[in-house]
Amino acid sequence: MTQWLKLLSDQQHKLIFGNEHSTDPATAYDKKRAVHAGVKGDSVPADQVQAVWQREMEQSLPAPEDACVYINIPFCQSKCTYCGFFKNLADPAKIADYTTALIKEIARTSSSPMIDQTRIRAVYIGGGTPGTLNAAQIAQLLTAINRHLPLANDCEITFETRTHDLGGDKLQACIEHGVNRFSLGVQSFDTRSRRSIGRIDSGSAVINNIQRMLALKQASVSIDLIFGLPHQSIDTYLEDIAIADQLGVDGMALYQLNVFEGGRMDKSISAGRTIAVPETAEQFRYHQAAFNLLTDMGYHQLSMSHWVQGTLDRSIYNRFSKLGKTIHAFGAGAGGRTDHYRYFVHPSVNTYMEKTAQGIKPIMGMTETVHMSALYDFITGQMDTGKLRFDLAHGLFDIDLKTIFSPLLTSWEQRGLATTNERLLRLLPAGQFWYVTMNQALLDILEIISTNGDYEPLQERIAAQG
Repeated sequence: MTQWLKLLSDQQHKLIFGNEHSTDPATAYDKKRAVHAGVKGDSVPADQVQAVWQREMEQSLPAPEDACVYINIPFCQSKCTYCGFFKNLADPAKIADYTTALIKEIARTSSSPMIDQTRIRAVYIGGGTPGTLNAAQIAQLLTAINRHLPLANDCEITFETRTHDLGGDKLQACIEHGVNRFSLGVQSFDTRSRRSIGRIDSGSAVINNIQRMLALKQASVSIDLIFGLPHQSIDTYLEDIAIADQLGVDGMALYQLNVFEGGRMDKSISAGRTIAVPETAEQFRYHQAAFNLLTDMGYHQLSMSHWVQGTLDRSIYNRFSKLGKTIHAFGAGAGGRTDHYRYFVHPSVNTYMEKTAQGIKPIMGMTETVHMSALYDFITGQMDTGKLRFDLAHGLFDIDLKTIFSPLLTSWEQRGLATTNERLLRLLPAGQFWYVTMNQALLDILEIISTNGDYEPLQERIAAQG
């Protein structure tokens, strides 16, 4: 069952195994290979997309299924230098037209059996920056969500934004219309680091805004922090975590800075306008220091990047998306999935509004899910929590993952990345830093076996800091 080793080229072997002879976990791999682990399916021809979409939406389910909703607000007040998701500067007139189109899309699509027969466990309003909507638009959007979508009784409704964009009237509109979780893109409380990436508010202003939100006691508050920013030392990063802890936020998601090759920050660093940022091996030190601090403070992990205290921050959307659950997507640039396909809504706001006005779901592209997608979703969902149950995989899929993966598992154990026993692979703290790359390696092996070597492992153009 390990004959797949003979199918690997030298380059593929390096991608999957990394630096096998390195004794330092910081250099176990050269750099991150992908933002999210996965295997791409075949594209649906453009002239068939609408017919395939209609067929998917008309499917009747034998019983209600859990699902999530992602709603995209593709506007920002400013462009952060590191961001790979920016699309449009906020324009009040265009935002008003877009909100109207978005509500129409939700209302029109929601009557289909595929949506009506699911139970929406989580709604995530992201972007962009949803806080670019005004209070009335926020109220209108949330009213449409509650009116047209089959929300479960315990549905977690997340509103993602920057504290700068969420004034008192907007905050009140969120609370009054059902938002029960805020996800705030803080990135850092250090004003110098914040300004270097294009953030507007000072660290003290962000702290004051978070205190105002927490004082309402109406919704959980989770913040995003990034490690490896310009001017950020390990000590200032740990200070960010300490400040968040002192504020009493319900959760914090810690992300590695990825300098995308050819992106705005990459060009700025190359031109000397931005100070160089820590390379991947040094970012490893940031990650390990944060892991030790949060563990010592009694936090626990919902996922490899998300730490919580208490029970209020459930982060259901993020967990369900890793588990391969159905995601109903609305808005320009939103991505979703059905049982058989992944789809991407057109990112152009003008095109999106034109097609919505014509009564067309403005899908830009669709890909079929690969034939082992259920197994891949199982592995990805497990790895996102730092483990992989071999016994569960055997019971669900009749596959002996421990034997198949044994050469790679042995390598990981020898390098201090993971431990294994009869039933379980568990990532060690060092492995948690590399978990996306390790997850992708497992999927690559299965694809190589399935295609008898006719597969090229994924290698996205990210982490230019290398």
